[in-house]
Amino acid sequence: MMTPDDFSSVDLQQLRYAGDWQHQYRLLMQWGGLVRKKDDIRTDEYRIKGCATPAWLAYVDGQFFFDSDSRIINGLAALVLSAAARGNPGEVYPAFWESHLKELGLARHLTPSRTNGFRALVRRLHDLLCDEQ
Repeated sequence: MMTPDDFSSVDLQQLRYAGDWQHQYRLLMQWGGLVRKKDDIRTDEYRIKGCATPAWLAYVDGQFFFDSDSRIINGLAALVLSAAARGNPGEVYPAFWESHLKELGLARHLTPSRTNGFRALVRRLHDLLCDEQ
């Protein structure tokens, strides 16, 4: 039985108040360190299509499990999964995160492949939650 990562310390407001890109990047990297390696989900079944760096997302027994070798992608995943864990349905829609990418300036600073990977993660999360209902 896998134990979910603890993203209770992750909050979108922290990223908003971080200010400049260097502070945001450090915060995302810190959050990325919260993601533990999960060999059990590193299968084609859980692979997120659209990520240049391999990333996996599983939804098992009402819990999300994420893994990637990229610390920045892990940090972005921690941000999204912390919102999903709080149960606010508005925070799992791709349009919500798309607007925040722009508002926070992340769209300017993330590479196109990381931005695409982030979008793919959000779509996959949204799809998993919609399939459950």
